[in-house]
Amino acid sequence: MTPQPRLALRLLTASAAIGVATLAAALLSRHLAPVNLMMLFLLAVVACAATLGQGPAAWSALLGVGIFDFFFVPPHLTFAVDDAQYLLTFVGMLVVGLTVSTLTERLRRENAAIGERERRATALWRLGRRLADAEIEEALELAAVDETREAFGADAVLVALDRSGQLVVRAAAPAERTLPETERAAATATLDTGVRSDRADEGPRGHRGIYLPLPGPQGDVLGALGLLPAAGFKTLSEDDRRLLETFASQIALALGRRHRESPR
Repeated sequence: MTPQPRLALRLLTASAAIGVATLAAALLSRHLAPVNLMMLFLLAVVACAATLGQGPAAWSALLGVGIFDFFFVPPHLTFAVDDAQYLLTFVGMLVVGLTVSTLTERLRRENAAIGERERRATALWRLGRRLADAEIEEALELAAVDETREAFGADAVLVALDRSGQLVVRAAAPAERTLPETERAAATATLDTGVRSDRADEGPRGHRGIYLPLPGPQGDVLGALGLLPAAGFKTLSEDDRRLLETFASQIALALGRRHRESPR
């Protein structure tokens, strides 16, 4: 669903909430003073602010003020206001709606940020545990690409150069993942230069993967970690890019230790 339909749906929901408040106020108008009826509209505005966001909350506040003034404030069926105290009530309703929506949106962003930090910390912990548990290099390489794919929602490969200088895929997730020529060229460039190869463009002439070198303890390049787009893949944020670099660093350290213990 695109952003505009989502906004339109939220505005429609806010209008429906004010409609419910209007119906309730009409049913209770014989028993409650207009100022007390205003609390029904304020409750609807607060509910919109807490659940629908700032735009719908502001719309519900404006709509609520207009309907309350038109139907429940003397003289009825007009937007004229005989008693100036209602003007203060209208302003209070607008301020409360905008304030609650602002605070709710801030809390929502903070919760989302906390969730992302927890997700990244968990991903790093899982990677470190699997790398430490791997008893052979093949298991280590498989763990590296599995956890990278799980963390970033994209296909992952670990590539290296063989003794003849040819690119080989040491591990891939999914296992059947292969590299077309454009991707092989980008991965080879990373292995040759030790410099990251990023996504050049979205066209068929450019590679779409991200390849990070895995430096060894002697300054050599042990391999490269590649992240390739899959279905539903989104552009990496700066935080995700930093996480990917941390993944590559941990994998490089684990490979370096493994090479020292059992050199090829």
